[in-house]
Amino acid sequence: MSAETDALAARIQSLATRILRLARRSQSDGGIGSAQYSAMAVLHTDAPLSLVELARRERVSHPTMSRVVASLVRQGLVARIANPDDRRSRLLALTGEGRALYERISAARIQVTAAVLSLLKPETVEDVVAALSMVTQRLEGD
Repeated sequence: MSAETDALAARIQSLATRILRLARRSQSDGGIGSAQYSAMAVLHTDAPLSLVELARRERVSHPTMSRVVASLVRQGLVARIANPDDRRSRLLALTGEGRALYERISAARIQVTAAVLSLLKPETVEDVVAALSMVTQRLEGD
């Protein structure tokens, strides 16, 4: 990469961090970190999942996801439930409390993102969404 690309990448990283900080300040995060929130987002959409599948989707190691899930289980936000296809294994799902917390945090983050987007011209928003979608698809295709 060129020095100019590196500088732009650093600037984008800084801006993304600041926007995320704004989103976190806008509401109570319930004492969960970004890795926990991300795991909850996957479970909100696709539960129940095995620990192995959740780790794969989050692109982290099994031990890392095991620690994240253990913390969420201790907080009563995720439950380990029986796997109807394999009595030896467990699946993961959000509890009612976990679902409510995730939805509250998500709504607050969406409000912050919407406020940021409202400062831009509609065509700029369309360009940003298109660019981020393309980048995400390419990165997730790895």
